[in-house]
Amino acid sequence: MSAPTRMAPARLPDGWWLGHARYRSYVLFAGTGIVLMLDALSLVMGLRALGNGLAAWESYLASWASPLGVVAAWLLFLLTLFFSFRWLRVGAKIPPVPRKLLFRLPTAFFLIGQFAALGLWVVLV
Repeated sequence: MSAPTRMAPARLPDGWWLGHARYRSYVLFAGTGIVLMLDALSLVMGLRALGNGLAAWESYLASWASPLGVVAAWLLFLLTLFFSFRWLRVGAKIPPVPRKLLFRLPTAFFLIGQFAALGLWVVLV
């Protein structure tokens, strides 16, 4: 009986994950899950403040109007936009359902929706 083959211990490649654009993009995409959670949390906090009366709502709006709140809002917005466009790119690679079962909307429809949402956000903020 022969001895098992000796192998070098497993190690990460040099520069991983920062050294490869695909890995960076994937890790950033995966990390935006935290951003989406923070977006949802801020929405729940806003709804709660809205339900607690005018003083709570104004306090909530004032917290978002502070310099830190403005930076946080822009960061959340930009990373959510990154997630949306990345998800459209990933979703385009998913095989479509056969046409006899369901129709597929054109990609332009989703892009128009993205830019409409962006325009609405700019108008409201």
